[in-house]
Amino acid sequence: MTALTGERTIECMESSDQSGVLPDIIAPDVEVNGEKVLHILRKILTEQSNPEELDKAAEVLKRWSKLNGVTTDKKEGSFPQNLPCEYLQEIDQFVENHFPTLPVEGPQGSQLEQLQDFLKNTQSKICYEVLRLTPVLEDAGLLVHLTDSYSRHLFTKLDLLLNRDLSVDQTFCLLLWGKDVFFSPDSQHVFRVYDPLLLTGWFEKAKRKLLPKLKNEISKTLQNILCYDDQHGHNEDSMNEETFIRVHIDVIQCLNAVIENFKAFSKTLMCKAQLLCLKELHRFVQKYVDAEKIHLKKRQPLYLFRIISTCRQLRFYAPQLNNTDIKESDDLFNIIIIMLEEMEDHVLSIVQKMMKHLAQIFENVAYDCVSRVYLDCLMKSKIKRLKKRWENVGEKMKEDALYFLIESNTFKELNGCDDQRNKLLLRMSEVLLCSDVDALKLTCCKLFQELPEDSEQYVPALLRWKGVLSERQLREVLEAIVYPDPNPRCVTRHPLKGLWCCL
Repeated sequence: MTALTGERTIECMESSDQSGVLPDIIAPDVEVNGEKVLHILRKILTEQSNPEELDKAAEVLKRWSKLNGVTTDKKEGSFPQNLPCEYLQEIDQFVENHFPTLPVEGPQGSQLEQLQDFLKNTQSKICYEVLRLTPVLEDAGLLVHLTDSYSRHLFTKLDLLLNRDLSVDQTFCLLLWGKDVFFSPDSQHVFRVYDPLLLTGWFEKAKRKLLPKLKNEISKTLQNILCYDDQHGHNEDSMNEETFIRVHIDVIQCLNAVIENFKAFSKTLMCKAQLLCLKELHRFVQKYVDAEKIHLKKRQPLYLFRIISTCRQLRFYAPQLNNTDIKESDDLFNIIIIMLEEMEDHVLSIVQKMMKHLAQIFENVAYDCVSRVYLDCLMKSKIKRLKKRWENVGEKMKEDALYFLIESNTFKELNGCDDQRNKLLLRMSEVLLCSDVDALKLTCCKLFQELPEDSEQYVPALLRWKGVLSERQLREVLEAIVYPDPNPRCVTRHPLKGLWCCL
């Protein structure tokens, strides 16, 4: 009976070899030959069997594993026992021969797309083969070795990739892919990690490669922002809204992009990225402040306002990078805030001085215009009509002059000066209030010394308009006026004969 059974077994196997089809029935007591099982395994791995043959092959492998004492409890981390090395080597060879090839190494900028294609193809290949072979290899105890073999080859390839001179984008692409593959519930049964330390070690190595590259990239980007602003940001003739906000917008966008990318991967890595960004922001602020201080005296108001706005916006943004639980981060944050605040205050003080100067100019021009219009309108009116309305024209003029001075008091406090030109109306009112000829002589002499140009324009006309003095008295007052000589050691009398002729 045994001989017949053995002959039947051989016939069945030979029939399978000749026709390419596995026997329809394998009796429970049939001895399954190891070489034939290896042949079946080889055909299954190379996809030379159709679905019906796979089912039969699965039954053969299952029967063979039971007859040869192969055991597995199907728990996570369990390994089959008593498997011949030839079968395991066949699986390893299959994985090695059909594993996707690494992309050709080239310049950094051109490799990202090729790397993404490699990772996508690798994931698809492993998923496809594991799912295809699971029904055939699982009960035979060979599936765990298949997934472990893929895991070993995968980490070998991933490690080789990390040894390359990868860009930040390429390294981060690897990290994100690793997270999606190894921590996704949908793929954990396919991408089985036979050694947890291998996974954690690879992520740690990727992180160590990434952070220095990231630091250099951020530093280079921020330096480019400074250089571009130095070349194109100081021309006020071409200053527009985009130029006004460009520095702080570019800096914030650069740092925000880093934080958001790392946040999508890991909170722990995001904290490290925050500290790195804070360090680079500190370097940027230091360079920015030093560069602007050199040229501050040459800057116009609009540019100064731009510096204040840039410092303020960076100061508002800095807390987003600070981690109060880390002392180094908190110290850096405080230094950044102090530098920005000091720069703001310094530039603001310059702006305030400029505004005081502008206020002084405005006050002088405004008061001068009002005074002249007032005097012109006054002398175009008839004094008799004004006396009926005001009784004392001189007192009314003095009252109006004091009112104008009170209104402009804020400007005078700002510029801290007591310019006599701001008292034109008040001084001219003295001419109207004084009626004594000798007193008028002294008053007019003093006016011509303090306000020579304005006095020459208005004093003779006011004396004439006043109508109190006779022609002789008017000439006597004007001829008594003493001009200050350019040489302070002597005083020269210059009678206003020209003015008298005009009158």
